[in-house]
Amino acid sequence: MAGIGMYGVFYAKATVQAGVVTGYTGGTKRMGKAISAEFTPNTPEDNPLYANNGVGENDASGASGGNITMTLDRMTMDTAADLYGLEVEETTVMVSGKPVTGRGLRYKGNEQSAPVGVAYIRMNQEDGVRGHEVVLYRRGTFAMPSQSARTMEKSIEWQTPEIEGTIMGMEGDGTEPWYQTFVFPSQEAAIAYIESIFGPLAEKTTAIVGQGAAGYAKVADEGGAP
Repeated sequence: MAGIGMYGVFYAKATVQAGVVTGYTGGTKRMGKAISAEFTPNTPEDNPLYANNGVGENDASGASGGNITMTLDRMTMDTAADLYGLEVEETTVMVSGKPVTGRGLRYKGNEQSAPVGVAYIRMNQEDGVRGHEVVLYRRGTFAMPSQSARTMEKSIEWQTPEIEGTIMGMEGDGTEPWYQTFVFPSQEAAIAYIESIFGPLAEKTTAIVGQGAAGYAKVADEGGAP
């Protein structure tokens, strides 16, 4: 099964008790439109037992947790507030005698990144048939991304945010998966699966396949794409 694209990065605030995720609050939210994602799992080193001048046994336990890097088209203030433990604030200034209100974030240095479940959908193709694969991580935390800016030249050079996070591995007795993937025949079904775990989408959307990073439109109703 070959990957041919991805769309939609979704998240939900995780409720954690005694080091274990017990559920999610606030419903499923969009982190942004997907450009790329890369996950590096924590894999143990081989621990071979040598016997008769060769490897008789080998302990190579499964991976658990890791690091994820994602590039988005943008990150809204509301998303940054959710991820980094901030509050969106409003302030008003006077311009030509009239009040103008702006919104922003204040970083004080004592913020704690919130645990979130995160998922995206990867498009695959096998034997000419396209599938929509949900890639879902049970719990992760994200660090404040590095920032840069440059002047606009004759042609626009797109400046997109890259965020890095730590994905937690096995929790408790390992009953619940820390990572899972499921393939569905439609994007609606893939999104519905994410909602079944994280909760209903705050804003119903659907990816427009084939339109790359621009690929989102509001869903007219609960039944699917317009």
